[in-house]
Amino acid sequence: MSTLEIIALFSLILLMAYNIRLGLMVKKLRDKLSKGKEIELTESTNKEIVDAIKTRKKWTVLSQCLFWISIVMMLYGSMGLLIYFLDLYTIAVIYINLVNRKVFTELIKL
Repeated sequence: MSTLEIIALFSLILLMAYNIRLGLMVKKLRDKLSKGKEIELTESTNKEIVDAIKTRKKWTVLSQCLFWISIVMMLYGSMGLLIYFLDLYTIAVIYINLVNRKVFTELIKL
């Protein structure tokens, strides 16, 4: 492995650790929201939440494409390309978790 591949692998490990931590925070918010009271949405809040959900759907499609590209790179490409696409996939999933956290936090405030 080259130096660049080792750096990319180390960044992948750090990104995965952050993603796991963020995923646990989102899970706690989701559990807190499910135990809460009924939520009444106003139109302005509803619009913000709908926009966030649309954004999340777009990033979910992107993350799925990056995942499948990384599977293809695993079979036919080099280790450097595999790590690169896994880094991109992890960044997309982190953004999805950040959007989820924003939505759940807004819903809990209501």
